[in-house]
Amino acid sequence: MLDPHHHGQLIYPPAELEQRKSGTAHIRCTISAMGFPTECETSASQPDFALAAEHLAYSSKFLPAYEHGSPVQSTWEYAYTFHAHPDLTSPLLDKLHSAPPHYPEAADVAALGAHIAVTCQIDPIGVAHDCTASDGPAILKQASLAYFGLARYYPALKDGQPISAQYHGSINWDSSHPADQKGFR
Repeated sequence: MLDPHHHGQLIYPPAELEQRKSGTAHIRCTISAMGFPTECETSASQPDFALAAEHLAYSSKFLPAYEHGSPVQSTWEYAYTFHAHPDLTSPLLDKLHSAPPHYPEAADVAALGAHIAVTCQIDPIGVAHDCTASDGPAILKQASLAYFGLARYYPALKDGQPISAQYHGSINWDSSHPADQKGFR
């Protein structure tokens, strides 16, 4: 069983996401008595999806199986589904290659919170330009603009070619939980 507290991250392969390809991967691993995968076999709709499943397995810890009170070798298997957003006319935020938003210390001390919506023009290579933000405390507005302005994007596509298009995003800055920012979208 995959250890729920010590597992790797399933990465949507960038080449597949950029082309908005959906797919699946099935993985089956032998898990040692010490809780790590020793060998894995995968089948997938695209080779990159198999690599993503293997990356998750090999970067994870597993809870060993037990027989008569002693850990033993076991088998773990799982099927992953990768679903790309079907809307090809909108850019996608590349959260994997963008640092998470940082709640400013001054806003934390002042217990400031706000929902800030941001609109940016994303060029054909995935770079943000001309970002604007909704009203809110100046420090949170600037932190939102900094995040979305420096983030990486997958550009919108038209006839399979990258084009410039608007991106709309928001951050719900919650002063009670600045470290985890569960409201980020």
